[in-house]
Amino acid sequence: MFSSVDGAPPGTKPATQRRSRETRDRLIAALDELLHEENFDEISVAQIANRAGVSVASIYQRFDNQNAAVAILVALYLRRVTQWWDDFSRDNPEPSSRTSLREALVHVGRAAWRQSDDLRHVMRPAYLQSRLHPDLLDEHWRRQEEAAVSGIRSLLQSHADEIRHSDLTRAASMAAYFFNMMFLGRLLHPEGMSGWDLPTDADEFAEELADFVCGYLGVARVSGLSYRGNR
Repeated sequence: MFSSVDGAPPGTKPATQRRSRETRDRLIAALDELLHEENFDEISVAQIANRAGVSVASIYQRFDNQNAAVAILVALYLRRVTQWWDDFSRDNPEPSSRTSLREALVHVGRAAWRQSDDLRHVMRPAYLQSRLHPDLLDEHWRRQEEAAVSGIRSLLQSHADEIRHSDLTRAASMAAYFFNMMFLGRLLHPEGMSGWDLPTDADEFAEELADFVCGYLGVARVSGLSYRGNR
């Protein structure tokens, strides 16, 4: 689903020598540490260089001169997200073909919840900066959206016997958009949504999302039981 950073992310100059790659990696790791301590807008290029133990000039040798800190953030984002999904996929195999559609959707929701919790410090500033610098991540977001719709479409097609919705292509787009918007809202406003009576537990939140999608798709019964919205 996610692009690799080995081919030099946007704003990053190719690092062909081992020493150059090691310096780039130290800069990426330094920003990762700093984002646990401060907001991205408060972090300077000098701070990143100091934390990495390199000169400021070395940053401009490896990242775009105009938006060096943003370029490091993009490289960090792509690396962490790729690593996260590799680890998650290894430790949490996809549901079997015998799993109901609702259970499969819950699996998707749990994964998104965990990712937004584990990587919020990176994902939130990366998304906000990508709105200011669309050239850096727009192509990535487009591929992400296509992959999300494709994945949901395959999921719906494998459970077509449970679905009453007549247009699976439109249904896949709507379901993917719904999941994306729900977790984008949670990512951008983790505490600003506290006035709403929303689940604060990953499992409960994922089940509520699955119920909404099942209702939209017209899934009346799952594994011999009505989905939660019809109980």
